[in-house]
Amino acid sequence: MTKNSNAESADTARAIAELRGLGRAWTLDSDLVAAAFERGRQPISSFPKEFSAVTDPANRFEAEPGK
Repeated sequence: MTKNSNAESADTARAIAELRGLGRAWTLDSDLVAAAFERGRQPISSFPKEFSAVTDPANRFEAEPGK
């Protein structure tokens, strides 16, 4: 990464912090807020191996069951 791209991502992170109401936290400790953003972007867990990206359509809802 270049110095310019690091500055751009810092500006983006600051702007996101301000949009989320964390502007004051950013001024107090920008490294902590940036680390929290990075951690929040990580997935909680991976998808199971049997997971398919294509899902089945939902069954149709019937107001009167049995028809």
